[in-house]
Amino acid sequence: MTRLRGLGCVLGLALLLAGAVSASSDEEGAGYIRSTIEAFQQSDIRFQRGITNAPFPPIAFLSATTYGDVEVSTTDGQELEYNVDRYSQMAGIPFLLGKRDALLVGEYVSWSRFDVSAGASEEFDVTSIGLPVGWFRQVNPDWQAAAFVMPLGHDSSLEGSGWTWQYLGGAFTRYVQNEQLWWAFGFYADVGFGDDFYIPYIGASWAIDERWTLSAMMPWPAIIYAPNRRWMLRLGAAPSGASWSLDLDRDDVAVNFDAWDLGLDVEYRVAGNVWLGARTGVGGLRGLRLEGSAVEEPDVDFSANYFLNVTLNYRPALD
Repeated sequence: MTRLRGLGCVLGLALLLAGAVSASSDEEGAGYIRSTIEAFQQSDIRFQRGITNAPFPPIAFLSATTYGDVEVSTTDGQELEYNVDRYSQMAGIPFLLGKRDALLVGEYVSWSRFDVSAGASEEFDVTSIGLPVGWFRQVNPDWQAAAFVMPLGHDSSLEGSGWTWQYLGGAFTRYVQNEQLWWAFGFYADVGFGDDFYIPYIGASWAIDERWTLSAMMPWPAIIYAPNRRWMLRLGAAPSGASWSLDLDRDDVAVNFDAWDLGLDVEYRVAGNVWLGARTGVGGLRGLRLEGSAVEEPDVDFSANYFLNVTLNYRPALD
């Protein structure tokens, strides 16, 4: 029943997202976006897309995800089983600071519902808000540098819970070797409630031809197939939304970004720069961590279960 309920919520939101596409035709908003894109095109900043049909990364999205039953066993033999339904929205606005520098200011909001059918906690929900700020610089024709920070706060419905904060950030460089190949280097950090998490970000993106792109970026590699400028398929890894830390002493929560989902993503350009996508696969590297006096930093074994996601993306066209 819980699986069917989560699946129904996601499919229902998919219909709402499709109906919302008509809002993208607002002339005033489209004019502002068009003028912003033109300003970037006249600057020294270059977003080499080469010959690929793959669209530009989204600057705004509305998303819904459901994760199937997750079964977790802690070191003391405690059994947990839960579902997660997550609804999230994010948007960013770019600002030119000169010929070579740009600033991106955004907002992020999500609501997650945990349905715990077995274990130490009751059913509860978590509201999360984030304020991402990013900086980008075109160092020279071949090199680019970027950095970002995002304070991320969580407020759960658990009795006695208060706001908990974690801080995400990273610094990166990109070297464009030619129109088909670029390299990236950097690091990513997640500091705050729960375990601090640091990971290097390294790899390359190779546009094999206009249809195929190999994104060998660790820790989230993928292969992309875009037969034209209207369809895109992506097979690979992405950060998971079902891995969380729970402090049993204070009932505080935080999301973990050291977990991944593996799945297939299909996107279709429905109108202008608006894309409707669906993604499904296996969330094999995730689990609910328990901390506090009841369980101290346990090792957990968790099952690999399905997830289903629908997303409405706004991807600016730079061509």
